[in-house]
Amino acid sequence: MESPSRYTRLTVLGMLLGLLVCASAQMATASTRPKELTARFGGEYRRPLANDPSSLDPARATDIYAYMVVNQIFDGLVQFDSHLNPIPAIAGFWEASMDGLTWTFQLRQGVTFHHGREVTAADVVYSFTRLLDPALQSPAANIFKYIRGAEAFRAGNIAHVEGLRALDRYTLQIVLKEPYAPFLSILAMANAKVVPHEEVERLGEQFGLRPVGTGPFSFLQWERNKQIVLQAYGAYYEKRPFLDRLVFAVGKQDVENLSAFLKGELEESAVPGMEAATLQENPRYRAYTRLRKPTLHLLYIGFNMQKAPFTHPKVRQAFNYAINKEAIVQDIRQGNGLVANGILPPGMPGYNPELTGYTYDPQQARRLLAEAGYAGGQGLPVIDLWYNSKEETARKELEAYQKYLGDLGVRLEIHEAANWPTFKALLDEGKASMFRLGWHSDIPDPDNFFFPLLLGQNKTNRTFYHNPQMDRLLEQARRETNYLQRIALYREIEQLALQEAPWITQHHQMFEGLYQPYVQGIEINALGAPYIPMKKIWFRPEAERKAEKQ
Repeated sequence: MESPSRYTRLTVLGMLLGLLVCASAQMATASTRPKELTARFGGEYRRPLANDPSSLDPARATDIYAYMVVNQIFDGLVQFDSHLNPIPAIAGFWEASMDGLTWTFQLRQGVTFHHGREVTAADVVYSFTRLLDPALQSPAANIFKYIRGAEAFRAGNIAHVEGLRALDRYTLQIVLKEPYAPFLSILAMANAKVVPHEEVERLGEQFGLRPVGTGPFSFLQWERNKQIVLQAYGAYYEKRPFLDRLVFAVGKQDVENLSAFLKGELEESAVPGMEAATLQENPRYRAYTRLRKPTLHLLYIGFNMQKAPFTHPKVRQAFNYAINKEAIVQDIRQGNGLVANGILPPGMPGYNPELTGYTYDPQQARRLLAEAGYAGGQGLPVIDLWYNSKEETARKELEAYQKYLGDLGVRLEIHEAANWPTFKALLDEGKASMFRLGWHSDIPDPDNFFFPLLLGQNKTNRTFYHNPQMDRLLEQARRETNYLQRIALYREIEQLALQEAPWITQHHQMFEGLYQPYVQGIEINALGAPYIPMKKIWFRPEAERKAEKQ
């Protein structure tokens, strides 16, 4: 009963928002822009990026570093507003059938790729078909498998995806084989961006190094381990962004970035965990804009469930009881984060504030370890714990794990991967016994936490966890359109995951950033740094800044 009214509301909302966006753009062009906005244009924004992305091809992007850049170069059919509602992007408006299976998107006319060609519905069909192509092995393929004919296409039984059709130059139809609750939100993900077929075919795998999109910034340069440079796209359909250039400074530690920020060499900086308390007390920081917001994130210590001793559930449970997460977050991270009792973060639908998870209980940890056949740690191999992080506290956090587990007789060796691609390859190949890794949700839906991390065959399931019962529950929750029943399913999923303990859930990240006082137009949502719309940021004119100093 709830499903038809929900889809009807989305249809009306999409149409109204599309009209409002078009109307506001026309008003800005006709009046406001020449008089009041001209002074906002210009400037180079320097933004830190901890690691090189694995690829800037949306279909191949798997990490936060790629998403930070991809979201500025490319657009999808829809985008998120500051409250994570899907609103028009390339699609001006859309409508859905009462059963939630047939979605029709009307594309804006005049949207162009950076090389000048207009975007058409055929480009969207190509982009989504490419995501599903088994030859590409896109990590996002699973989120599009509910499109009618997707599985037959992936199996090589048909040449085209039945549910993807360009009805005309500007009208796209997507037909699902069954209701899929998060469908509209996934179209705003970084992986669901629209790409030009001729550039993808011309460049091949090099497209990930020289991307061409429709976004507010176009690609200019990528110097490995140094910087990625984007420039304003003058023909952007929402009008060109205020900034002239966007420079991602690659590869520095958080503390190094903060130092560069204080020297005026960056426009923003994350707040290192060790500096959180100092930041509140030191008056030198009052000149800067400081923004904080809880994000849909989980930092976890994963167990490779294909490797002994983590094939035994009681070992995994024992390790969970052995760690004092509260002390790690409060003492080492200086309160920069929220202790993760469960898996879902606050603010995510389905979050359960009543969950207690694994409390610090060394006695219980010793008992479980003994029951698993490793009393006092006897018989356990030396366990390797890998990480790759620019956070100042990362090593200290893992040294705390080393101490807590050492109290049980467990010998833990900490290894730092040289860079993100090396670390990712290590995880892909299943070589690490334990690892420190973060997950940033791409959409405000619990499906985007549990499905990528717990479904047996997913590439982002780094623990190699596999449970047929879990797979069935995950698929059932995706199809459920009754909100309350869907939330109940996700709470069952969370309880099962906690019981089987493929990881130690440590904390949920708090977005905490410093900005130069002249930076304006910052808009942060619960998806954090990758989804900040840089097209809205502008610098206060130099004349105003000088006048304030006098």
